[in-house]
Amino acid sequence: MRRRSFLAGLAGMAGSGLVRPAWALGSAGRVDVAEIQLGSGTISRPEAWKRLLFETIQTTSVEAEPRVVQLAPDDPQLFEHPFAVLCGDGALPVLSDAARQQLFRYLSYGGFLLVDDASGVLHSDFDTSARRLIGDVFPTRPIETLASDHSVYRSFFLLKEPSGRIQLTHVLEGVSHVSTHPLIYSRNDLSGALDRRPDGSDRLPCTPGGEDQRREAVKLSINLLMYALTSNYKQDQAHVNELMREGRLE
Repeated sequence: MRRRSFLAGLAGMAGSGLVRPAWALGSAGRVDVAEIQLGSGTISRPEAWKRLLFETIQTTSVEAEPRVVQLAPDDPQLFEHPFAVLCGDGALPVLSDAARQQLFRYLSYGGFLLVDDASGVLHSDFDTSARRLIGDVFPTRPIETLASDHSVYRSFFLLKEPSGRIQLTHVLEGVSHVSTHPLIYSRNDLSGALDRRPDGSDRLPCTPGGEDQRREAVKLSINLLMYALTSNYKQDQAHVNELMREGRLE
């Protein structure tokens, strides 16, 4: 089942657990980004995610709307947005039972959550609290390192490792559910590499790799969105050959 159509039959199963008529996938069926806001610890970077959506429109055939909405984790409207992000640089509060249960349903029914550590610190308060939050949502499923040949590294571009504003780690982490990872955790401040000022200039430098590193971060963000929308992407030789023909193995 493709995550882009996961709302077709399951979006109504929100807070009360009752099935209601299916909701549309954003306006006119175009994918956008939902920023989950928890108050303390979380930050909002709408220009980063608008850049992701714009780059996706320019690079792929995905129909996207360069729009970002801010939602609480227990807001039923979360089910209208198959790609959600939780970005932060400080300690996160403990989720309420309603928020925890809804996030679990959202991710179990086909939604996707990117957790983005923007602190730039290896042992950060955000990291500690994010891992606690992830454990609360998935108490029986440990967070794990994604293999170097994971689908997220080849869902559109063929990548060797994750990039961001900094290169704190060389891996992504995630939680598996059935045959996919509906939650992926990045420690390299991906949104910081994408963020822009109102005039369109990059807000933050990328270190140590500069603009090459930023381009790799943009590619990773597109891969994450494509992975979220296509679920268990096929990693076959035919796909690799297609990438080579189209010159996307740079």
